[in-house]
Parts: sequence; structure tokens; C-alpha cells
Amino acid sequence: MDHHVFKDLVPSYLEHLTSEETNKQMDVHMEQCKDCREYVHDMREEWMSEHVHVQAKEDRNVDYFKKVRSKNRKKIFTIVASLLSLFLILIIGYYLLFVRMWIADESDVQTTIQKQGRTVTLTFTSKQDNHFLLPRKEQLNQDYIDWMIIYEKRQDFSTPESLKDEINITYTFLDKNTLLLDNGKEKKLTADDKISIQYKDHTKELSLIDLYHSDL
Repeated sequence: MDHHVFKDLVPSYLEHLTSEETNKQMDVHMEQCKDCREYVHDMREEWMSEHVHVQAKEDRNVDYFKKVRSKNRKKIFTIVASLLSLFLILIIGYYLLFVRMWIADESDVQTTIQKQGRTVTLTFTSKQDNHFLLPRKEQLNQDYIDWMIIYEKRQDFSTPESLKDEINITYTFLDKNTLLLDNGKEKKLTADDKISIQYKDHTKELSLIDLYHSDL
């Protein structure tokens, strides 16, 4: 094999791109030619050095991109976690401020009695700004409302206008001892006929007979 042809084939030989037949010819030539043998040795060392340098550079690039991706993932995680935390805070805050109801404290409720003819009206008004009252009414004896739990709640955009002012509970009497029921029937009152109003810390009881005569 000619020396010039051999040297031209060395790069391909080192890259394992030459055919098996060409490899055999080059091996035979190197056995016979010391200069070509040394040339291949020097080329192999140079090739190995360049290959190691290129591989190291590629490894550095890979490490750099890994670090960049890791930092980006951390940033994304931090942003998502922050947004979720903010959303959770807003949801909890909205619930505590606007959705949650609680039993009202009597000191926060203005209660009045108005009598007009035979009708007595209990009126409950919140003393707190931007709050409204929401009574839970029970008819335990199925004749009239005799149990009320007064709840308090903050106003928001969904609060009906009818709830923003005051709540009224009305009783109609035929006389001081007789209550006219919603179904038109009459109920004779005794000292045991009472209204219970549940506030936060205690329950206030009002006699229906006394209600006909007195103010709170």
C-alpha cells in the first residue's frame, strides 16, 4: 500500500470507518513500515486527546443544561406553590369574611318590640356595619315559632337586599291570652308558652303573655 494512500486512510481507520479488507492491508503495511506505525500511533493519541476534550465539553454542556433545567423547575415550583398558597389564603379569607356564619352575640344585636293593634313584631337588627342577621326558626309545637337561633354573617355581593336591613318575627293576638295561629286557629296561652332566642352565650326566654304587654 502506498504511504500517501495509507496516511489518507488513517483518520477513517481510527474512526472505524474503513472496510475489513482495507484494515487488513493497513495492518500489513504498519508491520512493514515503522514510520507509518508511528504516524498511526501519534494520530491515535491526538485523536484520543481531541475526543476526550470534545466529550468533556459535551459533558459540561449537558451539566449546564441540567442546572438550567433544575433552576427553571425550582422557579416554576416556587411560582406554582406561591400561587396556590395565595389562592388558598384568598379562599380561606373569603370563607371567614363572607361565607362563614356564626351565632350572634346578644350585645351585637338590637332587639325591639313594636305593637300595632293586635300584632306584635319582634325586630332584630345587627349593630355591626356590613353584617346582617339570619334567624333559624323552629316550630317545635307546630303551632307557632317558639325557638330562634340568631346567626350573624358578613355582607357580600351575593347578599339579598332583603337581608341587609332587619329581620321581623310577627305574632298576632286576639287578646292578651289568645294567639291567632297562621292556620286561622286560636290558641289559649299559658305561662308555659314561651319564645326561646338563642344567642352565642345564652338563651333568652320571652313569655308570649308578657310579650303582649311589655317591651324588651
